[in-house]
Amino acid sequence: MKAKRFTAKNMQQALRMVSDELGPDAVILSNKRLGKGVEVIAALDYQEMANEQQQQEIDRQLALQQELEQAKQATGKIRQEQPKLNSSNVASTAALKEALMGIKEGTIAQSAALDAVMQGEEELQQTISQQTSVMSHEEAAPFFNKVSDELKDLKNWLVSQQGNVWNPSRPLRWQQAQIWQRCQDLGIDPSWADQLVSALPEEDDIEKGWAQCLRFIAEDLPLAKNNMLHSGGCFAFVGPTGAGKSTTIGKLAAQYVINHGNEDIALITMDNYRIAAHDQLKAFARIMEIPLMVLEPNGDLSAMLDQLSDKKFILIDTAGLASQDPHFSVQLSMLKGAGDRVHTLLALPLTSQARCLQENFEHFKPAGIDGCIFTKLDECFSLGQAMSIASVTRLPIHMVTDGPHIPDDIHFPNAKKMVRLAEQMARMAQTRWQTSEVSSAMKNNFMQHGV
Repeated sequence: MKAKRFTAKNMQQALRMVSDELGPDAVILSNKRLGKGVEVIAALDYQEMANEQQQQEIDRQLALQQELEQAKQATGKIRQEQPKLNSSNVASTAALKEALMGIKEGTIAQSAALDAVMQGEEELQQTISQQTSVMSHEEAAPFFNKVSDELKDLKNWLVSQQGNVWNPSRPLRWQQAQIWQRCQDLGIDPSWADQLVSALPEEDDIEKGWAQCLRFIAEDLPLAKNNMLHSGGCFAFVGPTGAGKSTTIGKLAAQYVINHGNEDIALITMDNYRIAAHDQLKAFARIMEIPLMVLEPNGDLSAMLDQLSDKKFILIDTAGLASQDPHFSVQLSMLKGAGDRVHTLLALPLTSQARCLQENFEHFKPAGIDGCIFTKLDECFSLGQAMSIASVTRLPIHMVTDGPHIPDDIHFPNAKKMVRLAEQMARMAQTRWQTSEVSSAMKNNFMQHGV
């Protein structure tokens, strides 16, 4: 059975087309993005297709042997029929090119394909050498060199494409493909989605498999072992400007004062680079009647912590500086100077795209990040990107903020609730997308009818 090609606007539509036409036993051989959509190649019985390909290879070998016998019989006519010889072998090379393009589409296993190309080169060179045995060296050399160079180019191209060719020894089952696509709808990083899908047991029921995948996601999320509001400690908050660092500090300080009083808590700010940078923290400190200390540029953070040695809970605010800013390295060295006394937490705004979240992690990684805080949950439309960063980098999630209200909108993370919320967000996004599609189709229909 031959593989069939499906094209659609997105992967979900393509997989639905595969299911409708080939059924649940279809095997996905390859997928790739096109200019305005995706392309999926699938087959109903991969083993049967492989047998057909094997038979085709045998037929090709028999045809090549027959061609060789005919070439031997026509040896005496080679000089008079040299143009025919050239066109015949060019046709063989063209057939080899066509086979290689089939490999590019994922229809032949890459390792077997490479062997076939090499074997084809040997057979073709042997045929050419026998057919040109009666030629003079000057007559045969140009043609032989041309074919040989072309075969080398084709082999080099195949080797360079090995990483892009689908490996049919591990075909993606229909159920796995559906679950993988649902992970993408959640915003899960593709590499993490691969790990999740490969860990799933074989399950014909997609919904059961998806439920198991959601459990795997929740189990793989790294959460802080202790709630900082109960365990105390010294925490520095880093992250881009506008990530919600100062507001998060205000929420934590307020909750700590409510539960433990204001005697054992202090605030420190290292943000000396913005106009009125201290105003928000000063307001918090004044209302809660807790000390706020300002660390000047090139100041000694360790010495300031010594002054606050009687405090059980210390929160440090930093400036969201870019890596090109000369003050960034100064702030970084001040944090490093405090050593293990300070736990550095990265504020990850959930409104940012996956690329931005990854860049934030790489930017502040030299500070020695010990964990992260998810901020702006109430403003985001997807949780998968931030969950992927936490899982891939193994940054424990310490807190989640979901609103502007102090001290209420901050919570210790619950993995199951986050995964459930991520799934709800994905469904809402899908509904919005479908509504937009219907609205666009209706608008086009009205325009066609002059409405």
